[in-house]
Amino acid sequence: MAAAGAAAGRPKMGEEKLIIRSEKVRLFDILSMMILRRPITSYAFVDVGDETARDIGITPGDIFVKLTEIIQKVLASIYTPAKWVGIMVEFFLNFVALNGGLLGILWNIVRFKLVIPRRDAANFRTMIGMIDGRTELKPAPETSAGDMRQLQVLNVLVSGEVADLESGYVTDGTPLIVRTYLILEITVMAAKIAYENAAFVENVVNNVWKFNFVGFYNGWNKFLKEETTQAFVFTDRAEDANVVVVAFRGTEPFNMQDWSTDVNLSWLGMGAMGHVHAGFLKALGLQEEDGKDANRAFPKDAPDGAAPIGKTIAYYKLREVIREQLKKHPESRLVITGHSLGGALAAVFPAILALHKETDILARLDTVQTYGQPRVGDDTFAKYLAAEVQKVEATYYRIVYRYDIVPRVPFDIPLLAEFAHGGTCIYYDGWYDGKVLPGDAPNPNYFDPRFLLSMYGNALGDLVKGAFLWVRAGKDYREGPVSLLYRSSGLIVPGLASHSARDYVNGIRLGRIEPKQA
Repeated sequence: MAAAGAAAGRPKMGEEKLIIRSEKVRLFDILSMMILRRPITSYAFVDVGDETARDIGITPGDIFVKLTEIIQKVLASIYTPAKWVGIMVEFFLNFVALNGGLLGILWNIVRFKLVIPRRDAANFRTMIGMIDGRTELKPAPETSAGDMRQLQVLNVLVSGEVADLESGYVTDGTPLIVRTYLILEITVMAAKIAYENAAFVENVVNNVWKFNFVGFYNGWNKFLKEETTQAFVFTDRAEDANVVVVAFRGTEPFNMQDWSTDVNLSWLGMGAMGHVHAGFLKALGLQEEDGKDANRAFPKDAPDGAAPIGKTIAYYKLREVIREQLKKHPESRLVITGHSLGGALAAVFPAILALHKETDILARLDTVQTYGQPRVGDDTFAKYLAAEVQKVEATYYRIVYRYDIVPRVPFDIPLLAEFAHGGTCIYYDGWYDGKVLPGDAPNPNYFDPRFLLSMYGNALGDLVKGAFLWVRAGKDYREGPVSLLYRSSGLIVPGLASHSARDYVNGIRLGRIEPKQA
């Protein structure tokens, strides 16, 4: 520890990075880490900067390093089977739903009107949409004093059909209504529908929410050589908008690459930003694994040929779109959100804007709100982002539901991978009572045996609650067999079912948020 303290006290002159290339890890390496006490830097699958090598010295692989690499191997081994299982399951569920159930399928066969699902159609839903099919926005409830949900609301003037608006007329006969929404309601629903395809998202934004859809974007990942990042942008109205919202897609249930990114321990030194998760940087548009020169690693402008012709890089494309929308709507404020991996990207995105001194965009930032977000950097990064957010009088809320497994990864490992959460943590228990925590959520590294009984008890409680919540809360909270089956997965892997976007939506709608006690 003394050596570590001395390292922390001297100026950093070399390269800071720790890249674990899990694809190169052999079973022998895992056994070696479990039995021997070799320095982690001595393994061929570890790419470490010279400054980092001096900092961590002869530190061996922590138990969480070994555990992470075992998880990575399992995820890699089931990547293709999980992909095809996901395709078949989603096709089957949509096939049944679009044809009106099993009897509907038989009737449509007789009538030669069988509906075949198309993944790019506006009526096709992913597994996330099957678990929770709600798409409507709920107007802001009457909140009591001390409920933090009331701090950010949006008044929206909507026009449309009378049946849609539940309102009267103004003098010219045009139906109008002013609706008040919690910003939290808008962000949690945007984070949820970000999992769906572009046509689905556009239909919901324009026709269900009566907002203005701007665009859906796919981002190229140079290192994985595919479009791994999805996000969409919308405003509350086409002219004179109040908000410009960016929502990132999160971890897809059957995409093992997404899960692998979430648990990966690799990080990169990004100068004043601190140490940042390499996988999330790559998803946004990292160009080089350079832990000494942040501007070379993530240049302000995309290099020529950084993406194939016809492809775009998430950070640069979204920055361009946001700038255009903020210019078009001079009174609007920027809101950034995402669930799971999407929450991680929502947190890193404004930090990179700050790195690039995009002050015109950051000055319009209103809030960053993430749901079930994994850790994205070290304590320096958390403080860097907090300072940039406070500088423009914005907010950063990180919402966590119970023992959700994702906010507890990647593991926080002293010296090797010191991941830490930032933002204001709003923690929901099983009955959707939210409270602001002074630090991290309970059981921060997930595997603490002291929480084992509580985690399994919560999983069982959530399953029972999911079956009967609608009796007290109403039909919007009735869960179907797909949702309840997903909840039962928590009885096998506690915390997995708690990651469902459904519980985050329920928490925002049914709960209250107690402010942090002084």
